[in-house]
Amino acid sequence: MLATRRHIALAAAALGLAVAAGAGSDAAAQSKPPVRIGAILPLSGAGTFEGQLGLEGMQASAAIINAKGGILGGRKIEIVAYDDKSSPEEGVSAARRAIEQDKVDVIAANMFSPIALAMKEVTRDKIIHMVLAPQHPKVTEEGHKWLFRINETTIMRGTNFSKFICSKMNLKSVAILAINDDYGRADSGNFEKWFKECGMNFKATEFFQKTDTDFNVQLTKLRGMQPDGIYVAASATSQGATIYKQLRQLGYKGTIIASGGNMNPKLVELSGNAIEGVFSVSPYVEDVANPVAEAWRAEYKKMFKNETSFVASLGAAGIEILAAAMDKAGTSNGYDKIADTIRSGKWATTLGEIGFDKIGQGFIASYIVQVKNGKIVTHAKAN
Repeated sequence: MLATRRHIALAAAALGLAVAAGAGSDAAAQSKPPVRIGAILPLSGAGTFEGQLGLEGMQASAAIINAKGGILGGRKIEIVAYDDKSSPEEGVSAARRAIEQDKVDVIAANMFSPIALAMKEVTRDKIIHMVLAPQHPKVTEEGHKWLFRINETTIMRGTNFSKFICSKMNLKSVAILAINDDYGRADSGNFEKWFKECGMNFKATEFFQKTDTDFNVQLTKLRGMQPDGIYVAASATSQGATIYKQLRQLGYKGTIIASGGNMNPKLVELSGNAIEGVFSVSPYVEDVANPVAEAWRAEYKKMFKNETSFVASLGAAGIEILAAAMDKAGTSNGYDKIADTIRSGKWATTLGEIGFDKIGQGFIASYIVQVKNGKIVTHAKAN
């Protein structure tokens, strides 16, 4: 009986030590600081919808990574959101706050080129800056050693898209409507050159401002020129939808082409029948096999009401690359090491495999898409 009691006491003591050790292990895991990623996006202003989608894409990817145990030996990803209010000045202010006050580890940011162009001067020599959506070539051409961009430039995407437009769409004449900012001026200038080079009769370019809500003046001018096609370079979903509806309301029956990367389910919903048949080009499609994207779509649909989109996938890819690179480099703030790691590899993401060149420009696959029966469908591979 005495021996039995002694065995019970020893077993209880051993169990107590095991529980204590386990508790200590859990406490140690919980005490590890999170890896804080500053997400600087337009959560108000003209780009509110794009910013919200980008943030949701990031949060879904972070949830997947955290559920697998995080990175760097158990550190979880924490997304710290900032509102750039669709303004370069506010974007610069947010970047300074993220770096100087909140001490985030890295930054994933930007839906619009003017904000990225301004913000990169703040992040230079201070922090890793992963640019998501902006397409202006100078973002990376005049970037810095710790800056990377996922999206293609206007020239990269436009070169392939213009070849498709010129060879497959049978248009003899074309006009352009573009937002009057760095992106819109660059994109419209490139496409004017490409359309002329392939023998199209180029009619004119009209510009609109990022705060405009009525485009009838510009569209009436373009419609009066009777072009076979009108190319629309609009960054904000709300503006694009209004443009397509007003263009059809004015009686335009020609071909409408949406600039690259701006096609998303919300745009289709808001545009209604006006967007039926519209072509665009996008790196994110749902009918190409990709296990990373499939897992992300499942998580996204559990967490959010919006449909998945290219804009959201850019946010997802930003988190996926940064997390994987920090984990491989073994540090969350050794920026030279993280940057070298990003450049030296190819990364499996929601957008497919992405690699980067020496100036931080990403290379991704793109696809020609078209709206058919209210759905975005893949028409052909663009590159």
